[in-house]
Amino acid sequence: MALVTSLSVRTDQAKIDRIDPNLYSIEQVLNMLGEDELIHSIAQVDLGKAKVGEDLIFKGYTVKDGKKSKRISTYFVCTDCHNTTREFDDASSEDPADRLHYAKENGLPFLPGSTLWGIYNRETFYNDDYVEKYGDLVTNARDSLANAVQLCSKYCSSGRYIEDWELEAIMHYFKKNELHLSDIVIPDKDKFALVEGNLNQSQKENLAKSIKGAYRQAYSATFMETMDRNARPYGEGGDAENGKLIYKKACMFCHQNKRVTYLHLDDGKLSGRFLWRNRKKYSDQSIYQIVRHGTYSKTGRKQYMPHYTKEKMSDAQLNDLVAYIKQIAKR
Repeated sequence: MALVTSLSVRTDQAKIDRIDPNLYSIEQVLNMLGEDELIHSIAQVDLGKAKVGEDLIFKGYTVKDGKKSKRISTYFVCTDCHNTTREFDDASSEDPADRLHYAKENGLPFLPGSTLWGIYNRETFYNDDYVEKYGDLVTNARDSLANAVQLCSKYCSSGRYIEDWELEAIMHYFKKNELHLSDIVIPDKDKFALVEGNLNQSQKENLAKSIKGAYRQAYSATFMETMDRNARPYGEGGDAENGKLIYKKACMFCHQNKRVTYLHLDDGKLSGRFLWRNRKKYSDQSIYQIVRHGTYSKTGRKQYMPHYTKEKMSDAQLNDLVAYIKQIAKR
């Protein structure tokens, strides 16, 4: 009898191994469970188009018909503000401490924009307080990935609206990098229940809810006011080592050697003293001001600095950053 039981287990396992639920895309699974199709749904990724989309995201242009295409922006590319890989161990998190830890462990920059990884599976964009920055422009972009891409191309990158073939290529790149069950944390029994396919309506609804709760369908955006100078801790009690990490992965990602900006920063005492002596101000030179408000593009200088929302850099992390700035300024 024991032999029959063991054989049965091995047979069942072999059946499961042939149909690994982790290979299912999130979109595919949710459709199986009766969820509405994404408005930007793409049935089958075109790898050629996805490669063109990758060029546009990483370089801002591609080669078409043997010629270099027109740059989307002469100032920025998507990856100046957005990572393209996952940013959290837990795909449902948006905690800035979790995000910084993941950046440290995986060699990623600590950027002001949400990652493009998994954006195909999101349902809303430019959420919450982004209406304060872009006004009515977010109305058509909130629930449309295609329109969100156009807003970013024209306004966030100080560039232009992209052409239909460019947009299609970028959407295929997003499709290529969509989420799969392997990217989220749900019980294995739920994954295998999908393969077996004998769920009733209530079970389908509950499983769809569980899956959608295991990744970000939208990223929150809370704009912060510049901290009053009398309330600023100026690094007191801050973790300078953590601040060093933020400085290198956030500030220097754009400012080292003026990579995408007019201001050069390094970890030398001159940079530290510049930032430290302006710490009490409300101008662009103050780290407290620039992190929370950024700058806006203007005629003659369309390179600008995006700000960090509360979800992208906490006040505690900002204090850690100031603690490190103080440290290098006092060398």
